[in-house]
Amino acid sequence: MDDGFDLFAAADEAELSIVFLDTETTGSDPEKDHICELAMIRTSYSGLSRVSETDRLSTLIRPPIPIPPEASAVHHITDRMVEDAPAASELAGRVSEFVEGTELICAHNLPFDLTLLRRTYPEIFEPFREPTWLDSLRLSRHVWPAIPSHALQALRYRFELDRGLSGDAHRASFDTELTRALVERIASEELEGMTSWREVAELARSPLEVQVFYFGKYRGNLVEDIVVRDADYVRWLLSQDWLPREYPDLYHTLLRKSGAGNSNR
Repeated sequence: MDDGFDLFAAADEAELSIVFLDTETTGSDPEKDHICELAMIRTSYSGLSRVSETDRLSTLIRPPIPIPPEASAVHHITDRMVEDAPAASELAGRVSEFVEGTELICAHNLPFDLTLLRRTYPEIFEPFREPTWLDSLRLSRHVWPAIPSHALQALRYRFELDRGLSGDAHRASFDTELTRALVERIASEELEGMTSWREVAELARSPLEVQVFYFGKYRGNLVEDIVVRDADYVRWLLSQDWLPREYPDLYHTLLRKSGAGNSNR
């Protein structure tokens, strides 16, 4: 990934804007499914304190395929609801204008939404590279590593993120509000010593500790056990070019636990 493009370069870190966003979709595969609802909230901050909410965009989108009933069972959006909604292409101008000048984009499990948005609006969202990402899911995992679930709705009830909010779970507008409430709670109560959103975003992007293998012959086994039991396998994994690209958190965890990070690959 080319990290040379940094929208922060021209930004005054004392005041910047974040676009919080969420999509509802025709399925769970961001490489092939389509957006049927999009919500975004652009918010301005001075330091970590909210200055103003600049604008909102919330709209149903008519996808190019029928919405499967399994997807409707999650977000309750049906084909009948979107039959008169605009197609994604009809919204390109509004979306482009909305995100123009934004320093950070934030979503809960941002790679999912960003993959969909890049497929749908490549010219708009391709320029948003890693330095502009704030993934509230990763941020939550860094701050509260011991809690059993980092799903947005679980966090909603654990921390009462829906105080003062109204709406339905798994609808884009409400989940966008929850995401902003989550990030603002973490920034105000959990990040002592941090004063800028750039620091918060860097924390969210930093490697997470992986406890259990989630693929391969040791799927379900503790990483620290396999580092001791099968050092040859760990060395082989670390020699694979795809590991840091596809599983960066596991890669960094193996480097730390095996001591390989203290020597060249």
